[in-house]
Amino acid sequence: MSDVDPATPPPVLFARQPIFDASRRIVAFELLFRPTDGGPIPSPFDGERATSTVLLNAFTQSDLESVSHGKPLYVNFTAETLANELPFCNSQLVIEVLEDTPTDDTIRERLMALKAKGFTLALDDYTLPDAGHPFLALVDIVKLEYPHYDREGFQRIVSLLRHHFPHLRILAEKLENESDLTNCLEAGCDLFQGYCLARPQLVHGKPMTTDRLATLELIAALNQPEVSVQDITAAISRDPSLGVRLLHMVNTAQYQRRGSITSLYHAVTLIGTQRIRSLATLLALAGMQDKPESLQQLALARACLCRALTDHDDDLAEKAFIAGLFSYLEAFFDQPMHVLIGSLPLHPSIAEAVLNHRGPVGTLLDTTIKLENGEWNEIDWERLGALGIDAQSVSAANPSALRELEILQTTAGF
Repeated sequence: MSDVDPATPPPVLFARQPIFDASRRIVAFELLFRPTDGGPIPSPFDGERATSTVLLNAFTQSDLESVSHGKPLYVNFTAETLANELPFCNSQLVIEVLEDTPTDDTIRERLMALKAKGFTLALDDYTLPDAGHPFLALVDIVKLEYPHYDREGFQRIVSLLRHHFPHLRILAEKLENESDLTNCLEAGCDLFQGYCLARPQLVHGKPMTTDRLATLELIAALNQPEVSVQDITAAISRDPSLGVRLLHMVNTAQYQRRGSITSLYHAVTLIGTQRIRSLATLLALAGMQDKPESLQQLALARACLCRALTDHDDDLAEKAFIAGLFSYLEAFFDQPMHVLIGSLPLHPSIAEAVLNHRGPVGTLLDTTIKLENGEWNEIDWERLGALGIDAQSVSAANPSALRELEILQTTAGF
């Protein structure tokens, strides 16, 4: 008999409030932080934790389509969360820059980088009497806090924004009644949000563990197609325990160079960006405490075999290792594979390999899975032959993979 009381609702993931156009059609939703028990917002309020919780619960749910209905999702971002890599699809997420976000060069450069990646930016809770905010030229949407203005002041600010920044869509928020909505329509606003249209509704479900968003962010940062030594070093440095474990690994006999490797930058430059990315991704997945060791073992064994199949091409071998690890992402994150892969800035060859078993990397992954299943006769030897791999090489790959697996199990703490 279940111990769960059917009358008790599941935990709250977030609240969702629709955003409407002038025809009262829902065109987007804003996702708002709410405590899991549905109680009052805690004080003091931790904006960074709230944003991370909303992102985690919304974008790592397998039923994201039922949350968004195919429409953009607005989420508040603090200065701290703006600095993190975003392992989410730029067509789904609208980044709301909070009104108290510093307007310094660091934030400006980050916003420009997010724009370049295709994210839509919105400036939240706008209350200035003029169009002088330095971010207005960067954002796509400005959310005017309607109750802050009188009627004439509101019409004036809309007119100023239209004149100086014609590219902006203007969203009137916190509309309490039909009179508010009418005034905003007459002023020429594009989008509308408030209690007179729809109140926020709680969305219930099973919250994800808090380490998953950080892990996705790290994997996204590490596995960008074009990533510098500095970028890799910075990404690893954000997790001190990961950096320590990685340095321990590269100072073992398998990777040993002349003298000990004493810094992450030293490790990346000596070992190589591809291998360091593989090892760091491996350690990041190994750090997911809510997943069984058996899953980590299976992912690692597959990755090792993928890499062992080709020992004559280092670049292809490292991509194959990552593809082997990523073929288990669905099990690590409890989310459909196409959603996860679509949210990560992976090299196209890795994405195609994991999703469709296409290309040289896909050939290696497909071969590995067939070997795991004992399907020797189903292996596509013609595809392998095009990569210079024959039956003898495949036979030799298994013991080689087992040796590497044993070493990684010891040095990575699996």
